[in-house]
Amino acid sequence: MTKSYKKQLFPQKYSKELLKIADGDLASAKTLFQSSHDGRPENIVFIAQQSVEKYIKAVLVHLQIAFPLVHDLGVLVALLPDDKMPPEGFALMELNPFASVRRYHEGEIPLTKEELKVTLDIAQRVAEWAKTSTSK
Repeated sequence: MTKSYKKQLFPQKYSKELLKIADGDLASAKTLFQSSHDGRPENIVFIAQQSVEKYIKAVLVHLQIAFPLVHDLGVLVALLPDDKMPPEGFALMELNPFASVRRYHEGEIPLTKEELKVTLDIAQRVAEWAKTSTSK
């Protein structure tokens, strides 16, 4: 069976709310990364992926581009005009497994501190892109 996701268009002012929520997600991911408590590194990447997803959706809302309610970053990036691509473009899809499946599996793909830092750096660049893209 082929999935069909209906695209939805949101009021342009909603982009600001999405940016605020995404900022909170990114701050949470950074806090977990800096924490001295043992936890699941997958959660850091999960929250970072969620922030990236919301930043992209904020830009789509700002540009008044309808999108399906999916977590697949590739689907969302594909909706953007070529001149509005986020940092890393379609490579952001590498975060997709952390949006769902990886939350329920532990340790199958070990994550190093460096990989976590790179993920947070990418999310930060996407945040800056989204804020610039929605300020025009």
